[in-house]
Amino acid sequence: MLQPDAIAAAPKTEADRLSLLMAHMDQGVMMVAPDLTIVAINDPVLAMFGLPLGERFRTYADFIRCLCEHGEFGPCNFDAQVEEMVRFAQSSDRVRHEHSRPGGQILEICTRRLPDGGFVRTHIDITDRKRGEAELADKRETLRLILDNIDQGFVLFDRDLVSLAHNKRLWELTGIPQEAAAHFTRMQDSVRYQLKTGMLRVPPDAPDLGDDLEAKVNYIVEHTARPDEECVYTRDQHDGRIMEVRVVPQPDGGQLRTFTDITKWVRAEEEARRSREILTGVIDALPALIDVRDRNGVILYSNRSFRAIHGESPTVPDRGPSSERSENLNRLVIETGQGVPFFEESGRDANGVRCDWLTSKMPLTDRNGEVQHIVTVALDVTARKRAEEELRDAQASLIQAEKMASLAQLVAGVAHEVNTPIGVTLTAISHLDEEVRKIRALFDSNRVKRSDFQVFLDVAWETTRMILSNIERAANLVQSFKQVAVDQASGERRAFDLATYVDEVLLSLRPRLRKTRVTLSIDIPPGLEVDGHPGSFAQVLSNLVINALVHAFDEGQEGEIRLHATEANGWVTMRYRDTGKGIPPELRSRVFDPFFTTKRGAGASGLGLSICANIMTTTMKGSITLESVDGPGTGFVLRFPLRIKPA
Repeated sequence: MLQPDAIAAAPKTEADRLSLLMAHMDQGVMMVAPDLTIVAINDPVLAMFGLPLGERFRTYADFIRCLCEHGEFGPCNFDAQVEEMVRFAQSSDRVRHEHSRPGGQILEICTRRLPDGGFVRTHIDITDRKRGEAELADKRETLRLILDNIDQGFVLFDRDLVSLAHNKRLWELTGIPQEAAAHFTRMQDSVRYQLKTGMLRVPPDAPDLGDDLEAKVNYIVEHTARPDEECVYTRDQHDGRIMEVRVVPQPDGGQLRTFTDITKWVRAEEEARRSREILTGVIDALPALIDVRDRNGVILYSNRSFRAIHGESPTVPDRGPSSERSENLNRLVIETGQGVPFFEESGRDANGVRCDWLTSKMPLTDRNGEVQHIVTVALDVTARKRAEEELRDAQASLIQAEKMASLAQLVAGVAHEVNTPIGVTLTAISHLDEEVRKIRALFDSNRVKRSDFQVFLDVAWETTRMILSNIERAANLVQSFKQVAVDQASGERRAFDLATYVDEVLLSLRPRLRKTRVTLSIDIPPGLEVDGHPGSFAQVLSNLVINALVHAFDEGQEGEIRLHATEANGWVTMRYRDTGKGIPPELRSRVFDPFFTTKRGAGASGLGLSICANIMTTTMKGSITLESVDGPGTGFVLRFPLRIKPA
């Protein structure tokens, strides 16, 4: 506002206009006379300093003192502060300065000296501008830090290939010293330096430019500096690193170039490629058939073994006999996310030859656990299956041979056992024949006495009884042996009394037992009827006894073989026990293995106990186990059902 004296001195209309103008200015304005009298001051000045509007000040010193009293300059000596501020205002050393108020407000104060020695001061609130500048400076600094610390180097050129901006990472990647780079203003400067120091070479397809450095610079700039569109190329650095350079043309004709050290990526890719080659080689060398399919069953990869069986590079789902099963298993893997353990399957190869495989399927999942591929591994077991079939045939032949050997032994036993009653019968008949001849001679000569005839009758009676007894015994033996032989030869199922049948079986072994000092002890309850395969059981029992006579007892050694049987819950348990030498602990796990024997040189085949195990588990539907016994000897436990269920 204008002071009264100044308004009175000026024309009234001009004073009104001046007062109106100053009142509506955004800037704070103060006019001070040479004697420091305040000629004019408007309300924005007062508002900027937080003073009441309309307050009057006579001199500039009064104004400064009032500000001191309001804490504008903080704790200070008022007189000294007023003196300093007056001297500063009257000085022409600084025309413009910034004043920071206690509340953070920033004022830009501009002082203009007047010809008469006074001055005019304008006050502008630049708080928002300063904050914006500070924020912009912070952002620029942040951007600079980011650009300087990113892994890429960059440089921005204008249309004349003059460098406008770059980061320090650029020089680290290119290997150019920063002191040298400080003198680069154009792209040609950088190219020239790199050519001179050997950091950059002329492309191999360039013409022969000799030692003309500038010609090389111009060639490189001309052929690489101004691409029509974004492009990426790599270049080998002199220190062995590999740099990827991306050139992005700008709308104004300039370009942005980024430099990325891709050495480790290239090396990693090369290492991954080598690893893939090694892995592929290993997978191709495996004898297993391996293929990888997508969710639709399309084969994406297969190894050499797979292609050798199914043909080269199959790319469609299987269409063989097992395709439906394979597709069902693939769906199962996809739906459950679980693999399928090894299972057997058969099919035909590309040539139509039947093959057998042991196959397993495994899922390959993505990061979310969803199955994306199915890996199938199949082991070719055709040869093994053929060998197993041949082995089964051989085992069947051996078992049949063992049966024939048992029958031969049975025949020998029959011959030996029947020989005694037949011999007694023949002796008795011969004696009777002689007595008949005597009585006949007496009768023909009419010399038969009563006493002679009485002697003949006594002899005939006695001889007849002897003949009948021995013939009956022989018939019973033949019938018993016949039943055992039929059972062993036919293998038919029928009901039999266990105790009686065991006696009949062991009867055929008595000739062999008589040559030893081994006795048999049988404890089987009478009336224990078994519905099963007596011939198979007879072979098991015979093998156990013969095995003991061969392995458990030395020649002339005394011993005992005990058989004990019980029945419970529809199962028969028969325990075999001998008092022989026993089986060493290291051999106990192999006693049922085919062809395993410790007396191969003595004629043992190693099939006796193996056949026992096979018969007990298949035909008798039971089991045979080696039992631990106290003291010397060997024990076996045979378990089989009282009634074998029909197959």
